[in-house]
Amino acid sequence: MANTDFPHIFLDGYVETSHYVRKGGGKRPLLPSRDVALHGSFLQRKLDQAWRDAQRQRSIRERLAVSVPGREGMYLEFRGELDYKLAIKSIESPSDGIRLLSVREREEDGKQTEYATVFVPAGKEKYFKRKIDEYLHEVTPKKGLPKNQRLLDVIADIKLAVIESFWTDDPKLFPCGENTDWFEIWLRGEDEKIKKRFLRVLEELHIDSSSRNLVFPERLVLLVRANSQQLGDLVQLSDDIAEIRKAKETARFLLESQNAAQTDWARALLDRLDGEPNGNQAVCILDTGVNRGHLLLEPILDPGDCQTIEPSWETHDHEGHGTLMAGLAAYGNLQQALESSDAVRISHRLESVKILPPHGENVPNLYGAITAQAVYRAEVQAPGRRRVICMAVTTTDFRDMGQPSSWSAELDALSSGVEDEQRRLFVVAAGNVQDSWEWGNYPESNLTNGVHDPGQSWNALTVGAHTWLDRITDSTCAGYKS
Repeated sequence: MANTDFPHIFLDGYVETSHYVRKGGGKRPLLPSRDVALHGSFLQRKLDQAWRDAQRQRSIRERLAVSVPGREGMYLEFRGELDYKLAIKSIESPSDGIRLLSVREREEDGKQTEYATVFVPAGKEKYFKRKIDEYLHEVTPKKGLPKNQRLLDVIADIKLAVIESFWTDDPKLFPCGENTDWFEIWLRGEDEKIKKRFLRVLEELHIDSSSRNLVFPERLVLLVRANSQQLGDLVQLSDDIAEIRKAKETARFLLESQNAAQTDWARALLDRLDGEPNGNQAVCILDTGVNRGHLLLEPILDPGDCQTIEPSWETHDHEGHGTLMAGLAAYGNLQQALESSDAVRISHRLESVKILPPHGENVPNLYGAITAQAVYRAEVQAPGRRRVICMAVTTTDFRDMGQPSSWSAELDALSSGVEDEQRRLFVVAAGNVQDSWEWGNYPESNLTNGVHDPGQSWNALTVGAHTWLDRITDSTCAGYKS
């Protein structure tokens, strides 16, 4: 029965029809709320502006390089709505030659904004215009939603790509000014024709490049020496750029500094250490010993945590390898830590057990027993700690060919805790290429060098590594090739 004490209220003339989008209860909407007409028109204007900007660039390209073939397309940058993911798969259209080059995220106001850089071939500009027209005027047959809604609702902006659009490295390293530096240029493809075409652009712009390059699936990486203006010219002239990153620096400057200067660098790093190492977490180095008197190691390696399986060997590092491993386990990339001005947080301490003699070698069939003894010594010294056991000691005897050996079997047993119900995490080196002739034969030498014993252990974590530090900066090595 209607309540006659309170008349009904009718609101006339305030009705607005909109498409229904199902949202999960209590969760953030899958798509931002959009007025289809307004948002579609906005994206249309932004796309038209990008097209006009691309046309204006043609005259600039003609001024920059007469002999370089004309551009066959343009680069577009799509910016996503704050804290929403772009529909990456829908942005790309391989059948039309429209290729996604890179995706990067930047933090803004504590939230993530996603950017996508896309190459659009000449003659395919109408692809996105058609998508927007469908969004404005058509709906899906089943749900009656605007076509291409998932693609377009999350796009906050469209513009012609600039250098920043290709920068996938740390924003703090973005080039500025007239100073030249080395940069990695990632090309969109691995074809030799792409490389030759790009080298022709470099030659026209008088930009130096390294003779060496890296080839990955669908990517070719070259090193160029340029400033920010030259990088901008490259973006305007080349259709083949996918990403730009700063080339990795070597530690030559630090290594060639005087002892006093190196000490100052180390003390500056110590001043930036954040907090005290957690006494309950440790990385245990099984190696040639560690020289804990080193300025950067002393705060995180106690004298009682330096041990050896043979007292006559003493605990100091007779070779240097163990100390280097300790520095890596403590600081990671020490060069970055030294050159940065940010705080460095180390949440663990170090332990060292010397397992290699200063003279001669261990008996091979005792490798497994020696490793077990070293682990037990560390555990007896500090039984309550949680530790990662790091061992970068291997043998190049390839008789096992990946099959279990007595050494790898001991690591399996220690890791699984099958004998004492104590599970352990072992991080083991895959091995090193040691002969100089094999370095020159890389990567073919990988075919004749397998994982070193005991890296074939099933339960250990076996780690291989490579470096990008192949750029020769020493003036005394002019003419050398990396």
